[in-house]
Amino acid sequence: MNVNLSRRLRPAMYVLLAGTLVSFATAVPSQTGASLPANVGTGNCDRACLQAHAEEFIGALIAHDPSKASLAKNVRYSENSVPLPIPDGFWKNASGVRPYRLYIADPEWGTIGFYARMYENGAPVIVSTRLRVYDHQITEIETVVTTERGRQDPAAGAAAPPPPDYLGEKPRPEYTQIVPPAQRRSREELMRIVNTYFTGIENNTGDKPPMFSSKCNRLEDGRPTSNVPVPAGREPGGSNMSCAADIAMGYHRNDNRIRSRRVMAVDLEHQVVMTSVYFDHENDSSIRSYTLKNGKTVTVNDTSPSTLQAHETFSIDKEGISQVEAVFTNVTYGTRPWFSTGFHMDSPQSVKDGFNEYER
Repeated sequence: MNVNLSRRLRPAMYVLLAGTLVSFATAVPSQTGASLPANVGTGNCDRACLQAHAEEFIGALIAHDPSKASLAKNVRYSENSVPLPIPDGFWKNASGVRPYRLYIADPEWGTIGFYARMYENGAPVIVSTRLRVYDHQITEIETVVTTERGRQDPAAGAAAPPPPDYLGEKPRPEYTQIVPPAQRRSREELMRIVNTYFTGIENNTGDKPPMFSSKCNRLEDGRPTSNVPVPAGREPGGSNMSCAADIAMGYHRNDNRIRSRRVMAVDLEHQVVMTSVYFDHENDSSIRSYTLKNGKTVTVNDTSPSTLQAHETFSIDKEGISQVEAVFTNVTYGTRPWFSTGFHMDSPQSVKDGFNEYER
């Protein structure tokens, strides 16, 4: 992408492979069915209940006081893929919060995801978090904290005006509108559509188009990376194109392994899906330079292998992926997620490479 660098198992597990739902026998701990991940909630915490837990958690962060959140005794916490004790990391450095909230509430799975614009020792950050709620207690906290790209305040005396604020104080309406029940896609169909995005970008040559809506827009770390006006005197690049045209042109070929794909929450009422994913860039000689469909050459400047951890959230309309909102952070190359909770979707390249997507 455009970033610088509780229920026991049944014998059948379902995964999404290259956008297709398939099943096979396994004894490996994972989800028990297409709509049931491991360690689902008790189902007794509805949307309002889950959002209240999310707000309570944010308040506890700001207060640097875990007792202000309903944490289970053995709650587990990770921040940017690293397991940490509570309070540590952002728990000690959170210094404020803005009104912006994007909620992805999934009462059936006992999960809520959210994006919030916050401050870390006064610096603007985006915080993306998944909370697992069981018996009205938070048992898992999975957080990504990343700087808002280009939103750092200018230095004292600097003449340059602040950059545009693309996020604002509330999410895009596509994420919050209630879709009539008769028009809603199933959980399985939403997950399948989302997986076409990752499979389409992995080793992209423009030949595996994701299922995009004609209305698609993409924000990454608070900045648009699709449909951006072309600056005067410059040639258009991938971020100046539509979501579909960018991929069809063959950009992002050096995103050569997009793996550890997990659906963390599905908001059926709003037709929104929250995912966790890792983008591996081998950056070897075979991919340092590649040709687009229009004959132009893209040169990769990074010289060493790298991995980006991402939380990406998708709004799905009647055509397909309508909105993408992502937060990224750099992690050590090959980092696996600390959590495996959620619905797993295979990376074809990881399968080919024999890469274990979850074991540390």
